[in-house]
Amino acid sequence: MPEIDLMKAGICLSFLGGLFLLFFVVWLLYRQDSRPAYKKRLPKVIYGDEVRETLALCYTTAKDIEGMLFLAGKHCRVKKARMRFRAARSYLVSSRYKDYETALFVYASDGTKTQKEFFKKIIQAEASRYRRLPKKEDGM
Repeated sequence: MPEIDLMKAGICLSFLGGLFLLFFVVWLLYRQDSRPAYKKRLPKVIYGDEVRETLALCYTTAKDIEGMLFLAGKHCRVKKARMRFRAARSYLVSSRYKDYETALFVYASDGTKTQKEFFKKIIQAEASRYRRLPKKEDGM
């Protein structure tokens, strides 16, 4: 008699384990996006001064463009702007070319002239940071 009870308990536990495994696999599959964010349709948006200030603050904090886009995607209050910043960062991470100009001017920009000038300054700052001559140390 106790053997039947243990057998029933084993069957129930294996059924629950299989059900848990099935839900876990489904959760993993739906958690991942099938398409990167930069390939999805992006909303039209016009940035205000608050968004530009957030971008400037994020760039000074992160010291690189990818970090700026990550922080701006987290801290910007405008939802459409956050979506565009995440798409630009997705382009930098997972695209074939990974260039800053396309990421900023196509995906992160709102298309206005002031925003393009702002991104030009950021790209120039990034390029000058990598092209600077190393500082000579004293006492050589």
